[in-house]
Amino acid sequence: MNKPNITIRQANIADHQGVTNYAIQLVYQHQNFNPLRFAAFENHEQQLFDFFEEQITNPKAVVLVVEVENKIVGYSFIRLEESSFVDIAPESVWLHDIYIDESARGMGAGKLLLDASIGAAKKLGSQVLILQVAAQNEFAKKLFEANGFKVATYEMMMILNEG
Repeated sequence: MNKPNITIRQANIADHQGVTNYAIQLVYQHQNFNPLRFAAFENHEQQLFDFFEEQITNPKAVVLVVEVENKIVGYSFIRLEESSFVDIAPESVWLHDIYIDESARGMGAGKLLLDASIGAAKKLGSQVLILQVAAQNEFAKKLFEANGFKVATYEMMMILNEG
């Protein structure tokens, strides 16, 4: 069996509808994990479309796409975030999104995209790369841990209107 041709490259404006399509899939995935934690917004898809149009050209952000046989099958989004007094956080690069279409999972595209995202984060000049992963997303947690990420904090949630 031939190994598929997998390419990682920086997204351009022509890619932003494809990125938006996968971003909305990521939103749905997280809403399925926990609808009280992950919100749906009015005109969510249009807001994502407008957001990624800006981020693709933002010098403090990098949007990468992964292609299999010249078809976009996923993306990642990293951005240098300012320090936060409230979060006691230094200026840091965040891996906000990484998503691979189910049809492309298991062929190494996710690992290649993660490696490229780490490389892009280094170029943005931060000492650390931070991400959040949904507690229910066991596959992603294993991928991140296998690639050197360590737990730095736990986010916890209480439902206030229960019994």
